[in-house]
Amino acid sequence: MRGRGDEIHGYSRRKTRRDRKRGKEFVAKKSIEAKSKNGGRSLRDKLEKIGLSLPAGRRKAANVTLLTSLVEGETARLARDFQYLCETEFPSRQMAEYNTRHADPSDFHNRKNMLLASKQIVKEMADLLAQDRSPINNSRPAMILEPSMQRHLSNFSLLTHGFGQPAVMASLNCVLGYLTESLKLVDKSYNGGTGSNNNNSLGGGMGGSATAGDGKHKVDKDENRRE
Repeated sequence: MRGRGDEIHGYSRRKTRRDRKRGKEFVAKKSIEAKSKNGGRSLRDKLEKIGLSLPAGRRKAANVTLLTSLVEGETARLARDFQYLCETEFPSRQMAEYNTRHADPSDFHNRKNMLLASKQIVKEMADLLAQDRSPINNSRPAMILEPSMQRHLSNFSLLTHGFGQPAVMASLNCVLGYLTESLKLVDKSYNGGTGSNNNNSLGGGMGGSATAGDGKHKVDKDENRRE
């Protein structure tokens, strides 16, 4: 007997397959129209009527992916759900605990330096990506980055229908979370080890004092014997 989950999965698969087929057929149809005589001009005129511009010239073909069949609204929802799951369910702390537990305690100092350097590099990339102002739906945010850099980010965003940037940002935040948790654990373990060494030193100091006291008592006994 099929469960509710199987029915939903089957429906989603059929819908996705159908939408992808329709998307491919639409793109193929428009490509044929654009390649026909005056087809490019006709297509540009149609797009201009709905507020879109298509510069003249040859186009570089892009590979068709599953994201091709999704509209921007669907990819935006998909990106939000992915971000939410990364923030709430990704096991950054558990992974950090596992790897720290299996790391060499004598190498914690070098490990901390590597974690700090890694966190700096990942944060550098995340800060750059946070300045991305790719067009989303009908919005055209004011550009912050240099045009040469923004062009590549916009191309990636368009190919993923707006899903790419927030998805990569969510992934980088997962990595930053893992690095932060790892640093906390290394500091805790390192400080704990230092505290243990201090206690041992204190213990050694107390032992040394007791030995000195025993020596003093021995000297007093020898002097009494001489008397």
